[in-house]
Order: sequence, then C-alpha cells, then structure tokens
Amino acid sequence: MRLLAPGLVTIFLFQFIGIWNNFFLPMVMLQSQKLYPITLGLFNWYSSVNQRPELQQPIITGSFVSVVPLIVLFLLLQRFWKTGLAAGSIK
Repeated sequence: MRLLAPGLVTIFLFQFIGIWNNFFLPMVMLQSQKLYPITLGLFNWYSSVNQRPELQQPIITGSFVSVVPLIVLFLLLQRFWKTGLAAGSIK
C-alpha cells in the first residue's frame, strides 16, 4: 500500500488540476455569472479590459490567487513522491 501512494497522489493532482482549470464545461453549462469558476471569471474580465483598463490590476491579482492553491497542494503532497521514490529503490 505504501508503494501505491505516489501513484494515487499523482492521479489526484492531475485530476485536481484538470477540474481546477476547467474552462469549456462551466462556460457551456452555467447560466449565472455568480457560479462561474475563477478561470472563467478572469476570462470575462480580461475580455472587457479594452473598455475598462482599470481591471488590469485585479486580473493580475486574480491570476496569482488562482495559482496559489495549486502551489500549496503540490508543496503539501511533495513528500509522497519523495518517499515513494526512495521506497522503490530499497529491496
């Protein structure tokens, strides 16, 4: 079971990143802008920057905020990869 942990953590991270960065499905399915995920909200803001240039700073800040949970998750789950690589080399 301990050798299975790095593979499961990798699959979890790939799934989490795929769901977090999902763009097309929420754009098609959601009708209310209040329910949009952060990526779709940033896209809507970015498309209106030509009319409202004051949105440039919130877009940059929102892009940073949208990446922070991914970085934190990678840092928290990094130990599973290290232990998995070391456990496979000892017999």
